[in-house]
Amino acid sequence: MTENNNRIAAKPKNTMFIFKRWLFYFIGLIVLALGVSSVIKSNIGASAWDAFYVGLSKTVGLTTGTWVIIIGLLVIFINAFLAKKRPDFPAFITIFTMGVVIDFCTLLIFQSFELVGLGARIALFVFGFILIAVGSGIYLQANFAAHPMDRLMFVLHDKFGLSIGIARLLCEATALILGFLLSGPVSYGTVVIALSVGPCIQFAYKKMERFYTRIT
Repeated sequence: MTENNNRIAAKPKNTMFIFKRWLFYFIGLIVLALGVSSVIKSNIGASAWDAFYVGLSKTVGLTTGTWVIIIGLLVIFINAFLAKKRPDFPAFITIFTMGVVIDFCTLLIFQSFELVGLGARIALFVFGFILIAVGSGIYLQANFAAHPMDRLMFVLHDKFGLSIGIARLLCEATALILGFLLSGPVSYGTVVIALSVGPCIQFAYKKMERFYTRIT
């Protein structure tokens, strides 16, 4: 994402550029959250972190979106403690937006949405998976307020000398184990997401980067 950082730094900070940057940021987060909600509703298996949030909701109470916000806020402070820096409070905008949209979709849009048969569940899962990739590709263009879980990987890398890959694996494995223990939606869809969402996000990012560059 370094090229994106350089590109944004080189852009004139006019009002229209800032507006388009925020627009991409929020549209991307909304699309991403809709994708997450769709995958959760399909009940085929969610990502490790999302399975953890759903498991907390089932076991402890509160909504899935509320746990997205609570855990995200906790990770913001963990990152600050490990990095010995001030908390990255702009990241709260990211988790708050995600949490609110996930609850909106889960409690209102999908509340009375019945899935009949495995085919319908797979179709919704694929739909959600695509939205996750596209939404991530859109919101990352803004290069603003990275998700606390993404930031955690780099903090672990800097603090303990772990490679980014190992740090990511450690974070994902921890969330996956907790999600499984809390009866979250850990299933074959979880494996699909773990193995393929990264390359799909990278593909969507490159496509969105061209479009973002043209309009800004």
